[in-house]
Amino acid sequence: MAVTDTTLPEQAAAGEAVGSPATAGEFEELVGTGDHTSLGRLFLGFSLLLLTVGLAIRLLVGLDLATDNGVLGSYVSMVDVSSLVALVLLGVLPALIGLALIIVPLQVGSPSVAFPRAAALSLWTWAISAGLFIASIALDGGVAGGDYDAASLGNISMGVMMASLGLASVCIATTVITHRPAGLTLARVPLFSWSMLVAAPIWIATFAAATAHVVLGHVAADSAPGLADNFANGLAWMLRGPAVYMLAIPVLGIAGDAVAHATHRALRNYGVFQGLIAAFGVLSFGAWAQGPRSVNTFVWALWALAAALPVLGMLGGLAESMRYGRPAASPGMVGSLLALVVLLGGILVGALMALDTAGSGTLFDFGAVLLGPAQSVFVVAAVIVGLVAGQAHWSGQVWGAVAKSRTVAGAGTLVALGGVLLAGIMAVDVFLIANDTDAAVFVGIVATVGALLMVLGVLGALAASLSAARASFEGDGPAEVDTDGMTLEWQVPWPAVAAQRTAELPAEITSPYPLLEDEEEA
Repeated sequence: MAVTDTTLPEQAAAGEAVGSPATAGEFEELVGTGDHTSLGRLFLGFSLLLLTVGLAIRLLVGLDLATDNGVLGSYVSMVDVSSLVALVLLGVLPALIGLALIIVPLQVGSPSVAFPRAAALSLWTWAISAGLFIASIALDGGVAGGDYDAASLGNISMGVMMASLGLASVCIATTVITHRPAGLTLARVPLFSWSMLVAAPIWIATFAAATAHVVLGHVAADSAPGLADNFANGLAWMLRGPAVYMLAIPVLGIAGDAVAHATHRALRNYGVFQGLIAAFGVLSFGAWAQGPRSVNTFVWALWALAAALPVLGMLGGLAESMRYGRPAASPGMVGSLLALVVLLGGILVGALMALDTAGSGTLFDFGAVLLGPAQSVFVVAAVIVGLVAGQAHWSGQVWGAVAKSRTVAGAGTLVALGGVLLAGIMAVDVFLIANDTDAAVFVGIVATVGALLMVLGVLGALAASLSAARASFEGDGPAEVDTDGMTLEWQVPWPAVAAQRTAELPAEITSPYPLLEDEEEA
């Protein structure tokens, strides 16, 4: 057995200095941080920037359609499909994870996220693979490009992104399960944390199934068309119902917490709200409906129609709470409710697809599955509006100061309006093409306007976030936390940092709203 000599030099053994230790700079500390709040802010910042890139690509697709292939030419089909993947894997999903990394540990009273180094690994792995995916699109790769090497790069980077986002989901779900203080049972977990606990296993299982197709496609396909066929037959199911609904699970939790905060009133029948979120999560699991035979079934049609029930139930329950709570209008509350309404638009498209399936394909003269991209854009728009509302609701914890209400409200409205225009015209275009109606220029103009409004909305959300962060940095933020907060994250000084609140937990947690309970006792 080899022995390694680790004896210190003589002067070190005698206690003499051997040199000053190296100190890490700001960049090294940022890259190596395990602070869940810093990781979440990096996730949020990167994903919002990349979300604008994905929406800008949609803008180019609309311009190309309006100018008769005068912008993208033969690349339009690749760019069209790749932009949807970018909106999901580069935009909305990592942004939700970033918000959850900041808020979930605070809501459950934990000084840190579970497995902080794994969370850091997921961030940087996702960021690098996201950059590679954008490069593959630029090189005619993406998920349906003509260059085999670039398409292979896009295929691999897509799989790595899903694996890294799945790892972050594990960290968040483990935090909710294992880092709760005594008394905070799962039945009392705040709704946003509960929604992330519901979403995490759905995301992990979906990404696992999709990554398996990525690996098989990369091994089996020896050409760019082969990789495109692998995506169409093995991965496109993620971008239509019911799987695409999984993106919106946390939006239900954001809406529940925002309405309760605005009314300063505990939600009645709290378990029912948790049940509605869990039911929507179950109905959003779509890995079982991967093939065409699974889509054209009665079970799939019933699954698609049933997805509307939890969303309608949430809207009804929240409306009842607002009726008796006299809410103070806030961007978080209004935006999250608007997100649920936009989500119903995507569910309506899914219902049309389901009705066509129930009628054995007799309702339309085309395959209803072609409405899938429009459904995806509806859901993505709803999630973006929910993210804008969530950032506004927890702006103090995330950025250190309250975001400007007008900017946030304008951003959410632009995204909602643009999303409805873009998704609606995409659905109408399917009907026009099926009826041999030539309206490409009109469709392209409306799609361009919709994508432009969404881009402006996301930029507005970024501006509101930067303004709040600057106000906090310059000391213009509030000196005290929001006294209307009812869950544990509202007792944390702004901006939130890790390990700052372990001694501030209530002595005993006996309800989902412990700060409201302490206020009533006082």
